Amino acid sequence: METENTEQSLGEQLRECADAVGGKNFFLTLAETIRTTREGIILAEKKQINYSSGIMTWNKTLHADSWRLLIEAAKVRTKDGNILLGTEDKRHKNVLNMIRTLKPLTFTVTPNNPDDGAGFSFSALEIIDDKTTRVSPLFKALFTMPVEVLKKSMG
Repeated sequence: METENTEQSLGEQLRECADAVGGKNFFLTLAETIRTTREGIILAEKKQINYSSGIMTWNKTLHADSWRLLIEAAKVRTKDGNILLGTEDKRHKNVLNMIRTLKPLTFTVTPNNPDDGAGFSFSALEIIDDKTTRVSPLFKALFTMPVEVLKKSMG
């Protein structure tokens, strides 16, 4: 039951974001552009990706090791979504450092045409408490979810 609620709220969130950039097709174009963008562009100083109907920017220069850990964490499926590993795990310190580094990371999507919508912003991470951090659902959807699954989630 909880999974259905999570998927439903993700679907609603995706539809709201799509509406804010001109519709489902514009949103899917952004997702497809992100998937075809090389890591070097994401890690570059410019901090932006241009797509046919808008631009996505972010507020923090990304380093390869933190970026790879974030993408890896976004693909991990745990029951509660927590990416913060126990202290006994040998990767705990690396993940904790990645979380500290990327905590302020925010992505902003802005359509080229203001008539298409106001755009939207989202954080890469959701810090729940000292022991729980999740990769945000929008980050997962835009960066790691297969486009076909993303289409189905949007309804």
